[in-house]
Amino acid sequence: MTDSRRIFLKKTSLLAGSALLAGSAFETVLARKMDKKLARTGPNGMRMLGADQRFTVADTPGIYHHSAGVVHTPDGLVCVYRTCDHHLASWSKINMARSTDGGRTWKEHRELSASSFEKNAACWVAPQTNRMPDGRIFTLIDLGQKKTAFDWPMLSDWQKPDRGMSNHLLESRDNGKTWLPIRQVDKVGGEPSYIVGLSNGTLVYSRTDSAPTNLKKNPSMPWGPNYYKSTAVFSDDGGQTWNRTVPIFDCPFMGDCEVGIVEYAPGKLMALSRIGDGGSAFGQPSQIAYSDDFGKTWSKPQLAPVYAHRPWLGKLADGRLFVSFRNASGSTTGTLATAFKPEDFTGYHPNNFIWNEVCCVLESDGLHLRTEEGTAQAVQFILYPMEDDDSACEVETTLAVKTADSHGCSICVGAWLSFQPNRVFVASRPEQGVDLDATQFHTYRIVNENHRLKLFVDGSLKLDVSTDGIFERNVRFGNRKGAKPAEMHQAGTAFKPDGGGFARNQSHSIWKSFHFHVRNRRDHSVQWNWEARSGKYPDQYRRDNLIMLERNASFVMADNGYSGWTQQPDGTIIVADYTRGVQALPHPVLRAYRIPQEAI
Repeated sequence: MTDSRRIFLKKTSLLAGSALLAGSAFETVLARKMDKKLARTGPNGMRMLGADQRFTVADTPGIYHHSAGVVHTPDGLVCVYRTCDHHLASWSKINMARSTDGGRTWKEHRELSASSFEKNAACWVAPQTNRMPDGRIFTLIDLGQKKTAFDWPMLSDWQKPDRGMSNHLLESRDNGKTWLPIRQVDKVGGEPSYIVGLSNGTLVYSRTDSAPTNLKKNPSMPWGPNYYKSTAVFSDDGGQTWNRTVPIFDCPFMGDCEVGIVEYAPGKLMALSRIGDGGSAFGQPSQIAYSDDFGKTWSKPQLAPVYAHRPWLGKLADGRLFVSFRNASGSTTGTLATAFKPEDFTGYHPNNFIWNEVCCVLESDGLHLRTEEGTAQAVQFILYPMEDDDSACEVETTLAVKTADSHGCSICVGAWLSFQPNRVFVASRPEQGVDLDATQFHTYRIVNENHRLKLFVDGSLKLDVSTDGIFERNVRFGNRKGAKPAEMHQAGTAFKPDGGGFARNQSHSIWKSFHFHVRNRRDHSVQWNWEARSGKYPDQYRRDNLIMLERNASFVMADNGYSGWTQQPDGTIIVADYTRGVQALPHPVLRAYRIPQEAI
């Protein structure tokens, strides 16, 4: 389906005024008209759960809700969640609530455990909940020791002896009515996953460990020389002791953490990671690893088609797998989910930031990016990054630029180039560029290799400059983020929206193709090709496969996305998560999302 300029303007007029409020109204219209099973986030956008299938679990004014898990029991649904004063909390409580009507209403909210700097110089971090095959409910929680009220260091620092972390276990044997006294599992902590009961009686969860490395040429701060690796922790006695460990992921260039595990066939396990390198800000997708022997050994990791923070991975009644997760930083903020067969969950696909789909429309002559000022009207496609400035990367694209502000039409191949109607230049060095009529289609080839950035226009070399002082790892195209720097976060205060960081991004550009190849020495090397004439969008995978449960209009990654889910006997999937929603609420609330099985 293509749209004329007149239809495009008619659609975008719905989004005038307050873009976020209009986005909410747009969701309601789409939920009713676009799809018999699920709505769409916009013309040809990803599938979206309707607002009538979202229910509030908890909403206490001034309280930050966080880290939800949900399980189905014979007595109904049980949701375990954290409340605190801020995301970086001086105090936190582990709470539970119950629903007997499929997640529509919630009652019996009560506190299970509390921690604070004043009480015990510590803080509960992120509870993870699951129900075992024998009916027991396990909630696994990491506890971090604190030096000051708002001491919330990087995990790699928090695990050091002078601070200290540990994992603790809450257990219920009567469907959440009562809970055994909380007990310590280890002295490591480290963002543990939910506990999984395997078919041989073994219990397993994943833990994030940190370690130093000297392999990174320019390590990201504040991580510095530290990176994350993931460990499977096993209990062979029903959860009494947890002494056996096996490494799952261990790569300084990916920093896998927050790993979800599922047993998809007897003895066969899949693990899905979050990328911890730079907070997963550079554009590396999650990784997958497999085990054929109940987790005793694991395969070489491969790239997943999603960009998941805290993936909650499990098996549906029909045999497919299902995962809910936070969409990784830099991409469209919100909680996503997808169902898939294990053999189909492969291949590299780019990420994106697109809040309003009407800004990105595939028409007969190419992909039109019509963007306006501000994050809610921005479009950016995010590709696999360069390991460092000794990597090589090459991009070729056919493009016409009709209008563009300074950040409106840009390509980063380890350094940013700005494309204006009459000139193409190095964004941070405007004097280094070439004058041309960019309103006409040209084929641009950009090569970053041996610390040089070269620009070829229709086969002729037009620019050859040093990347010293301007190199960055990113490979992206569309709008450029960063004209308006984000505010520094102050400890002890809530995260403030920075407008998503997009400014000076008005543009109208038309893209016929984009070919990309990054060659890294030790990290993955990736090739990806897209042609508009294929009739597919660059981010077609997300449009075909992912479900947006609710968008987070604060544009702050931390305001949603540590979810959990369960499937009811009728097949309905219930996902619990926290969010500030499409309205950018003053504080995150706790939601329950009902997804009919036939919709996935």
